[in-house]
Amino acid sequence: MTLFDWKSHSHRVIKFRAVRSSLPGIIFFIAIAFSSQAQNPANQQANADQARQTINNVPPQLQQQPLQLGVNVGQAVPTPGDLDLGIQMILKKREAEQPFRLFADVAEFYTNNVALTRSGKQGDNYFFADVGCTYTRKLTEDLTFETTLLQGFFRYSKFASTYDFEDFNVGGGLTYDWKKLWNLSFFGRYNFERFTQGNINSDFYSGHSFTFGAQKTFTFNGGNYIYVGYSTDLGLAFPTSTQRDENGFYGGVHYNFTSKFSGDLSYRITVFNYTEGRTDLNQTTVATLAYTFNDHCKLTGSLSYASDISSQSAYNYDLVNTGGGLALQIKF
Repeated sequence: MTLFDWKSHSHRVIKFRAVRSSLPGIIFFIAIAFSSQAQNPANQQANADQARQTINNVPPQLQQQPLQLGVNVGQAVPTPGDLDLGIQMILKKREAEQPFRLFADVAEFYTNNVALTRSGKQGDNYFFADVGCTYTRKLTEDLTFETTLLQGFFRYSKFASTYDFEDFNVGGGLTYDWKKLWNLSFFGRYNFERFTQGNINSDFYSGHSFTFGAQKTFTFNGGNYIYVGYSTDLGLAFPTSTQRDENGFYGGVHYNFTSKFSGDLSYRITVFNYTEGRTDLNQTTVATLAYTFNDHCKLTGSLSYASDISSQSAYNYDLVNTGGGLALQIKF
């Protein structure tokens, strides 16, 4: 299995493949559908926070970013029929490595607190889509390199003019499985991320992040597993009011009800230290059910809860998100 992150952003034990003939059409449709123009937000810090929380609320199974916290960070976990592991059997040829992956995801969500406010919450529906590509290569038996380029789109229903945005993300990283040290996996990653509102030449947030961490995965029969980990994210951002470092713990469990139907429950608690002196304690819990149609397509539904307690009380909030979508992928 390849490795992915919860954030980065962040960051992210699930994989998808797509029907080769369908993906080009999906990419073309998304590129045309989201070419509309919008104005930059007046409050860049508030909108950057809103955009980053929105990205975090996309369930990991639909989020194709590498090294996503709690999702494929660290040691790969075997699952039945997962040819990406390069399964070896006596007297049988090893599966050819497929380092390239093209993906496209689409989903619809509802949030009960679109503006991340303490009171007077307003709900809205929003559409999420992304397209991108990943290259993964095992450099040694224990060391894996991965790089990913993606473009994401978020489109709201009632508050489109204020909160619609695009997310461009590119980065790469290394994961080392240290078998002699309790089978811990260590990872390091660089990412560049840029948020725009319809105008590719104008952004309201751009940032560089350097993520380091470790994860321990406990595997069980039937491809089930539990994982726990820690990560540190050092950030450089513009405008500087949005710049923050992140330190957090995460964990989760994956359970296969059947060969096609599975569930995931993940939790993350993180401290955000902003350059301007603000400190937040952020918690996110995500419950997901997924149905795998075949090697090319997966349907996912999720329910998530997030809360933020800040040293500046104006930034306190909590929210609930729910929705679902389709993940497609091809490998070659």
